[in-house]
Amino acid sequence: MIRLTFSQMRRSIPRLVASSIAVLVATAFVTATLLGGNLITDITYRSVTASYGDADVLVTPETSALGAADAEALMALPEIDHAEGSVSLFGQIEVDGLNDSGNVQPVPAHGALDPFEVIAGALPGPGEVALSESSARRLGLGPAADQSWQVGGTATLSVQFYPADGASAEVDSEDSLEDVSEDLRVSGIVADPPAINSILSPVVVDRSLAEEWAALEQSGGDAPVEYTEVVVVAAPGVGDQAAAEAASVAMGDQANVRTVHEVAQQRAADFTGDTRMLVGFVLAFAAVAMFVAGLVIANTFQVLIAQRRHTLALLRCVGATRSQIRRSVLVEALTVGVLASIGGILLGLGLGQIALAVAGTQDLGIPIPAVVSPSLATILVPLLTGTLVTVIAGLAPAKAATAVAPISALRPAEVPALRRGGSTLRLVLALLLGIPGTLMLVGAVVLSSVSDSGDIMLLSLAVGVLGGMLSLAGVLVGAVFMVPAIIRVAGGLWARLAGRSRATVRLATANSARNPRRTSATSTALLIGVGLVVMVATGAASARATLENELLSYFPVDIAVSSPGPELSNAQLTAMSEVEGIEQIATRRAVTVEVDHGSESSLFEVFEVTDDLREVIRDPAFLPDLETGTVRMDQHDAEWLGVSDGESITFRVGSAEAPAADEATEVELQVDIDTSRSFPMMVSAQDMDTMAPDIAPAHAWLRIADGANELDVVRDVQDAVAEVSGGAAPWVSGEAAERAALDQVIETLLAVIIGLLGVAVVIAVIGVANTLSLSVIERRREHALLRAVGMTRGQLRGSLVVEGVLLAVVGTGLGTVAGLVYGWAGSSIVLSGVGDMHLVVPWGYVAACAAGAVIAGVLASVLPARSAAKAKPVAALAA
Repeated sequence: MIRLTFSQMRRSIPRLVASSIAVLVATAFVTATLLGGNLITDITYRSVTASYGDADVLVTPETSALGAADAEALMALPEIDHAEGSVSLFGQIEVDGLNDSGNVQPVPAHGALDPFEVIAGALPGPGEVALSESSARRLGLGPAADQSWQVGGTATLSVQFYPADGASAEVDSEDSLEDVSEDLRVSGIVADPPAINSILSPVVVDRSLAEEWAALEQSGGDAPVEYTEVVVVAAPGVGDQAAAEAASVAMGDQANVRTVHEVAQQRAADFTGDTRMLVGFVLAFAAVAMFVAGLVIANTFQVLIAQRRHTLALLRCVGATRSQIRRSVLVEALTVGVLASIGGILLGLGLGQIALAVAGTQDLGIPIPAVVSPSLATILVPLLTGTLVTVIAGLAPAKAATAVAPISALRPAEVPALRRGGSTLRLVLALLLGIPGTLMLVGAVVLSSVSDSGDIMLLSLAVGVLGGMLSLAGVLVGAVFMVPAIIRVAGGLWARLAGRSRATVRLATANSARNPRRTSATSTALLIGVGLVVMVATGAASARATLENELLSYFPVDIAVSSPGPELSNAQLTAMSEVEGIEQIATRRAVTVEVDHGSESSLFEVFEVTDDLREVIRDPAFLPDLETGTVRMDQHDAEWLGVSDGESITFRVGSAEAPAADEATEVELQVDIDTSRSFPMMVSAQDMDTMAPDIAPAHAWLRIADGANELDVVRDVQDAVAEVSGGAAPWVSGEAAERAALDQVIETLLAVIIGLLGVAVVIAVIGVANTLSLSVIERRREHALLRAVGMTRGQLRGSLVVEGVLLAVVGTGLGTVAGLVYGWAGSSIVLSGVGDMHLVVPWGYVAACAAGAVIAGVLASVLPARSAAKAKPVAALAA
């Protein structure tokens, strides 16, 4: 029987290819997902450990600071070969008038702790410095077309610190800072670190200089340097756990001791937000693809059973038992599942390798492995899943194969009669699931709108998810009633518009509704895939519209530019205004004031409100029309100062702590509290003239022209002001960049998710083709009669095309409606506490799904229509 099974499979290869493709695609999806999770973990781990070289143990302060004595105590342990402290500080580097900032780090004293990759020259000694490749390029030391890295010149390194006997670091005043600088020889260029570790370029110097300046930064040079951490190399033959245990005993409660492996795992989890959650999220879409693939497989085997009806009857006549027939079908399903799953695994690994090859050519700032390294789970999980789904999908066709009667099956097959697709029990079950589920979904939306507390939101989310699952289950169970009815209505409308092809459309409509269960199963596969696509697109579009509206309300400034010095220069203002995409610019004056509250005093920034600023911002209500003698502040500042609405408050300007003017000035203003948002304190232009009449604008607000690319404009402004700034460049930020970044993140996630869900849609289209193929087999005598009475091959092909389009359009239409409803409901629940909801219809995705449905229906009908048109009427009638 096994030999006969494989013989039948060889004769049915074209038909098995369809189900194999469905399983192959779904299995490749699972493989790529698991492989991607492993790669994320591996890349993140490599990135984190890259900053520690080959260190084994990391010691961080817990109850008291770590110093040189602690490092020496650790080195005295027999389990430890070397220990040294880590210091880093922010510094400015200058070469021939060009400036850059970086993270000053010392050269490791032990080779195993060296994280730097030297690409030119050498690591520095006393009086030398090594720069990163990105910093070297910004400083004009990068390799030109005809020369290499410029090593050997002089660079000036400087850092700022608070002197030991000067102002406290608590005070926000640049005048209290001092700086120290030194001219150093550029000894070499090192590779940029992984982006995950630092956004600052490393500036590598001799350890003695780094520790000296770190002590200045920490205490003004009044105390020994304190280490941020101590890195440890285990003695030869000692494992990292043994070294960590010895170090832990020696340090006691003073420090936290962990292996570098443990630290890397923790930081990798922090960075990725727990890769397992990400993998689980994507595997949920893989489960959808597998479910749809199961529907396709079941339909495919129904096609095979219909094709082999006479063969199965003959086998029963010569003694084959029902169990043997069942085992034959299941062995066939098992074989298809194993082979297709293996193909899917190979495809998934191949796609992963291609992705690595492409990523390796990009400058991503993270270490990318050259080849994929699949784990055992990456192989076994897709193999077992694909095989299991295929076998389960084959159970119902296997049972149907055993129902073939030996005698009746030898007679010519009758044309299937129109019959009801569902029982009364199915209808009752659909209503019991759908009605309560819908009520729960509506109730969750209403509940979320009542209160924005976290507990209420979690409760409404839980109720909404449960209601959505129940209502969707009701739709799926009741699809056998809805789909044929909708097909009849849609086909009737199409027939009225079909003109001379009306008979063809009517015939196709009747044939589409002939087998309600099969038709509903096919449309359900499309409903699930399209519904998820539209739901995600609707949720993302609604979230984006809601969040953008809130961002415009709370942060209405497109671009804000702040000078690190006392004012923005005319050259900087001119450079900003000349950037393409900038529609309007307005300067803003601000002053630091001191306010007494109780026995303490605090510093605040106060800025003026002008008509020019109102014209620049997106939400004019953000800047009120303030009367002279009034200061507007938010609820947080009012509570901190202990003042209420309408009270008077005294601002002191020009004191030692807030040196904004030559002499201290006291101004009494009336408090106006706005509880709707957070913002710096605001005063009128007249009050600003009173507080600081000679202060120049150090800030500017810029409005971006509608339609311009926000991210490009922000970058252009950054480049423009940096080019005309002799010293430190102004800080450029703004809500436009954040809004654009949010849009980019949402669009990227949306594209990824749509791509993942698209796998399910592709598999569902394969199911449409299978259903039409089964329809052709069941109606071969009917088609022969139609051909005998004058129907042309073109008309027969047209009938099957109409069937395919009807199936695809109905499934897509139901999926679109379901996706919109669930997307709106989910957005209303999740975003209810954010602000005013904006429910959006993603017309682009809806139109794409509609167009795709028509194209899919036509393509899915090509092969079945060709098969039906090739059949000879006489041969089909004699079958």
